[in-house]
Amino acid sequence: MSNNPQPPEISPAQAFTDASASVADYALGEQHPAEALQQPEPPRVKAGFIAAYMFAYFGLNLVMLMPALFSLAYKVQLVDPHDKDTSLGLVIGLGSILGLVFGPIAGALSDGTRLRWGRRRPWIIGGLVLSAVGGAIVAIAPNIPTMIVGWAVCQFAVATIGAGFNPILAEQVPSAQRGKVGALGGVAASIAGIGASLFGSFLTGNLVLLFLLPPLVFALGALIIVLVIKDRPASGEDRQPVSTVFTSFYFSPRRYPDFALVFLGKFLLQFGFTFFSTYQLYFLLERLGFTAEQAGQSLAAAGGVSLLAMMGFAVLGGFLSDRFRRRKPFIYLAAALIASGLVVTAAAPDFTLFVVGGTLLAAGTGAFTSVDLALATDVLPEKDRAGKYMGIYYLSSGIPAVIGPIIAPLILAIGGGSNYPALFVAGAILAAGTAVTTWRIRGVR
Repeated sequence: MSNNPQPPEISPAQAFTDASASVADYALGEQHPAEALQQPEPPRVKAGFIAAYMFAYFGLNLVMLMPALFSLAYKVQLVDPHDKDTSLGLVIGLGSILGLVFGPIAGALSDGTRLRWGRRRPWIIGGLVLSAVGGAIVAIAPNIPTMIVGWAVCQFAVATIGAGFNPILAEQVPSAQRGKVGALGGVAASIAGIGASLFGSFLTGNLVLLFLLPPLVFALGALIIVLVIKDRPASGEDRQPVSTVFTSFYFSPRRYPDFALVFLGKFLLQFGFTFFSTYQLYFLLERLGFTAEQAGQSLAAAGGVSLLAMMGFAVLGGFLSDRFRRRKPFIYLAAALIASGLVVTAAAPDFTLFVVGGTLLAAGTGAFTSVDLALATDVLPEKDRAGKYMGIYYLSSGIPAVIGPIIAPLILAIGGGSNYPALFVAGAILAAGTAVTTWRIRGVR
């Protein structure tokens, strides 16, 4: 549906899962447990700070999700109606590479920023400006290559914003409140995921506003959050050599097979999310005969149903997983629900069955995210280097979000083109593979 996965350094192509489910990833992405023990706890935050954080988080997710779920697909089918499937994949896939690569670098540079204004504020504001520039380029782009450039600027902007925004939870909020604030951030992200398609459906007559509304909304949130946070310039101890950023992502799968299997499981699952979220609009246009406006409004309505299913399974799964001290059964359930949802959607002859499939997919997303991070942390190879390995783990969703849209047109071409059922079934098969990788994990029950 329209309320995706995954976080900051969340790639926009992770549309379905990242809007709602990856709030935990987003919250913990810059929080290194080993380092947190060495730093004093910040004071408790008040309601005003939480409201500012939620609104800024809503705006940031709107920047990421409105193009990924609606705007890009709508613009591509205007620019290249005959090859829109391939062109959309190229725009999202190639345009997202820059953000994926620059994200870790931006984080390291942000940690070492020594400006008097602080080390986080300049990145948030700088990224905001870049997101408006990128959105304007995409809006006025006369062809696909120009759209790729514009989307690359947008992804560069998201990585820049993330370098300043991602650490806020760990640096500004005490550990006793992080769960609450993170959960409320997840609600804001989910609302942004639902609103992305709805807002887009009302702005199809104005392409410039279609792509500039998200940066405008985030501008207000960014202004509030930079005034609320207590930022400081970096000290010498905060600096990390950029040359060490990418070498820190290496680990030996042979030496740490359980962690490698957890990584591979999420990697496979993410393809199903990416295939669905990238092409759900075209499915409604081609298979069900919707107009773009009808599709956007319908996706927003269906997203509300999906959100309830996802949140219910996430809360219940997290509670039961902790109570019975089991992780793997919930991954099996998630893989089954997600694969079933993709198959049902692939065969959907009408919107009702499409909603059923999307709801199954959302329920599976909730079940997965209820134990996702817990499973990963249970098999961390070196507990005192949790930051490194969680950074590696987040790539399990970032990489498919880049290469998935590039691969998708090859599957869509089967049988003459626009074969969305084949694409969704392929995603279901990959998602089912997560059950196999989970079964082979030996260190967790």
